[in-house]
Amino acid sequence: MKGLWSTRIKNLLQKHRAGTNWDRLERDLNSLISGCLDDRWDELLMKNILRDLKDTFTTPRPPCESQCKSDSSQIKANEAIANQEFLQFLKRLGLESHYPRKMGMGDFHTICKTSLQDSQPSKDKELPLYFLQKLLALDYQVRYLTCRNENSPGSAPVQETQEQKGQHSDSFENFLDNLMGAAPDCVNRDGHVHPMDLQMAIFHCADDFLRQTLATKLAFCQLALPLLLPNPGTSHIEFLLYALSQIQRSWKEAEKLGKQAQTKSYNNKLIFQEQTPIVSFIRIGSSASSSKSQLLNALLSKRKHDTFFHRHCRGSTREHLLMEGVVEIAWYCPRGSPDDTFESCVAFCNLHGDARDHGAQLQFLQDISAVNVALVSELEHMDNRGKKLLEELWQSQRPLICLLTEKENIATGQSSKKVKIGIKNRNEAELMDQLTKIIRNLLEGSNPCFSLDSCADKARQHGFMVDADKPTCVTAKAKAKELVDLLKKEKLSEIKSQLLPLQGKLWYQWCKKDKELTRLQEKGNKSIEHHRSQIEYEKKAIRRKQLDQAFPLNTLMKSFLGFLHAQPTDTKKYFLQWMKVFMDELSCGPISDEINDSSLGLEHLLREVGQIYEALELMNPKEDNFAKLPEIAAELMVLGYPVELMDGDASYLPLRWVGAIFDSLIERLGDKRVFVLSVLGIQSTGKSTLLNAMFGLQFNVSAGRCTRGAFMQLIPVGQELQQDLGFDFVLVVDIEVLCAIEMGNKQSLNHDNELATFVIGVGNLTVINIFGENPSEMQDVLQIAVQAFLRMKKVHLSPSCFFVHQNMGEATAKEQNMEGQRRFQEKLDEMTRVAAQQEFCDVSSFSEVIGFDVNTHIHYFAHLWEGNPPMAPLNPTYSQNVQQLKSKILQAAKQQSQHSILRLSSLKDRIGDLWNALLNENFVFSFKNSLDIAMFRKQETAFSEWNCKVSSVFLDVYRRMNN
Repeated sequence: MKGLWSTRIKNLLQKHRAGTNWDRLERDLNSLISGCLDDRWDELLMKNILRDLKDTFTTPRPPCESQCKSDSSQIKANEAIANQEFLQFLKRLGLESHYPRKMGMGDFHTICKTSLQDSQPSKDKELPLYFLQKLLALDYQVRYLTCRNENSPGSAPVQETQEQKGQHSDSFENFLDNLMGAAPDCVNRDGHVHPMDLQMAIFHCADDFLRQTLATKLAFCQLALPLLLPNPGTSHIEFLLYALSQIQRSWKEAEKLGKQAQTKSYNNKLIFQEQTPIVSFIRIGSSASSSKSQLLNALLSKRKHDTFFHRHCRGSTREHLLMEGVVEIAWYCPRGSPDDTFESCVAFCNLHGDARDHGAQLQFLQDISAVNVALVSELEHMDNRGKKLLEELWQSQRPLICLLTEKENIATGQSSKKVKIGIKNRNEAELMDQLTKIIRNLLEGSNPCFSLDSCADKARQHGFMVDADKPTCVTAKAKAKELVDLLKKEKLSEIKSQLLPLQGKLWYQWCKKDKELTRLQEKGNKSIEHHRSQIEYEKKAIRRKQLDQAFPLNTLMKSFLGFLHAQPTDTKKYFLQWMKVFMDELSCGPISDEINDSSLGLEHLLREVGQIYEALELMNPKEDNFAKLPEIAAELMVLGYPVELMDGDASYLPLRWVGAIFDSLIERLGDKRVFVLSVLGIQSTGKSTLLNAMFGLQFNVSAGRCTRGAFMQLIPVGQELQQDLGFDFVLVVDIEVLCAIEMGNKQSLNHDNELATFVIGVGNLTVINIFGENPSEMQDVLQIAVQAFLRMKKVHLSPSCFFVHQNMGEATAKEQNMEGQRRFQEKLDEMTRVAAQQEFCDVSSFSEVIGFDVNTHIHYFAHLWEGNPPMAPLNPTYSQNVQQLKSKILQAAKQQSQHSILRLSSLKDRIGDLWNALLNENFVFSFKNSLDIAMFRKQETAFSEWNCKVSSVFLDVYRRMNN
């Protein structure tokens, strides 16, 4: 026995000869003393596991990469031979270096000086950056963007000559003569940038990923989107499928029963997959009196929102460069109300320019349309091309509505599918009622319906380029579909247990044991050392079970990791986007009692990678392949994807995995300075929309569900601002909603308090989002956070917070709530004093614990929508409120002392210290607020006194009985 033990001790010491991890050595020695050390298992397991990882990461890189690059460069060379007018226009906007398709997401998300200003640009070269920043803030007025103090035709005063100055008109006759003889203003193209030319120029310069983001933002603003995009330098026409593939739409279909409506179905889908009837509007001739875009806007919105840009919009000019031949699309989505214009979702397409000049686009629209609407002018003087085009439309099987601009009331025609309407001098409301009724009747038949996916097939038949047909996109989509097909083979509620086994029961058991180790409860008669050793052994046994289940890696995880490791960056981004599309489609459908088991997103795959890393890290491997796991997550963060910081299902932070991600970030970026902004909010307070509008972030990673856990995302700061602000990145930490209805009361209470304290503690500044005026829902959580911070003195935290009151309709909300603010300050101070008494601290105000100024740290936001969704646009005042808040946050960040702005390495340590402190302070989190804690302690004291009195009485009785 003596020889056996000495050999095992030798092996153990040899294993830890580097002396880099004394905690692990201590754990292994305790396991050895307890008789729980299994060296042979460790050695054999690690050998097989590392071989499997090596196979996973030795996937050969695609051989076509260099070929793809050469093909791409040839295409770019051809595109560069664009017409000179277009290239001069790009140069005027300062975009020549971005053409073709060289503008990426970095140009959109980076925090720059423009993002801190809520003003108009002063010169043309500033227009693109201002456009991107206003669109980022979801301000639909971005479409009216022009330069300030612009001497545009018609607006600038006419300069008088010396001769004119002495010849002022002194009679009405001279005044009339001057008017009759006045020459019309010449249109000066150089004097004004048409807003739609600006938008289209940015689309021509944007890569596929930025185009997708632009389209998603434009759709959120209820603005029309480009569907067919003619290249101004070549004869190519591009169909934008990939760019429109992330647009989500919701609508209700209802059956009308008199004035009532009964909901028939509710839909919330990616619109590119939905089969809808398409109504196409075209123009034949040049109409000076009527605008088809205006007619479309009246059909789509009763509030006259300009979904399609038209000639009477602010900033419009008679001449434009890049809109000819563009086909735009927008969707009408009913809300299940009796006053819905259409009872189901309908797509509307708008061909810009004279249809006679755009035959290819017209033929495509005829193939996909359920109804054609033609605005016809100059009918009596129409040329043969126009008459032939009109005849083809009339002979088509598709219904046709002719809107005659030079006719007044005329007969509608013999055929029910061929309708004429005279629109000259018509009352707009009556015309819209008539047009709506006719379109609705024509759509009631068995008309063809197309999704954008199926429209892409028609586009290919017409010889159009489809953006989703790039080789990298096709490869990524095929791989994503292959992996999701693996998921479909399993029962939806069993996918996690079968294919992602490490994040289920074993992980929850490990978290429970780790908390037991920290708190050492229920140890019975065991010594602390023995109890600790036993828990360590049980934790290690759970990790072994995890590895047994994980390895060899199943096809899903092996393919997922191998693809992300081997492919070039663009292919990875296409892959992740298609994975999100397919996984959302997979898990949004079923709603059952097992919602948590059914919800599945990219975060669950990355969580599995994290669990593999944590389980392997316990075995102390030295292989390079092991370090590639956190490198994948770090690369995703650099690319702009959110990565999970805290597991929302287990309510636990995988500290080793998060630490390894930070190490990989430091390796990639350097040890950069980071300002941490965290966001808290009750369920349905508009927190995700706020983050989306402020930084362009998409945090709703859980398919069809609210955010679970805490996620972090990096936002770069522009070089011109880094020195001024004192940091290089903003790290946004978004958490799941508090008081979520899915959790039980007791579980939710503990979970919310723990999560809120962590998020406030880790952030330099926390935005606390509140719906309406009353912050009472957040007060209890804040009390617990304050008390926790008072107990965790060793962490040395100095957080601060802003309060944002959403949905405040009055423009003078701040002034009207001055008294409310004063009372709120008093409540915060009072609860802080109660908490301080419990912890025997000399603290008398809330701001001594969490930085807060009642005069500058409370912000009031306008209503989110202008009207009733789903067709309502975002309120521009809300977007302005977001811009102001963003500016105030960065100003507050600039004023923070340099020691509070941490580098990535120090932030990693802070997260570890804070999490360990939270684990040790479980006592606080199980209460609703500080008053509950005080009441508990009073009861505890009273019980102790009562127990002493009872014991004394019994002892006295016992003594008397013995005497």
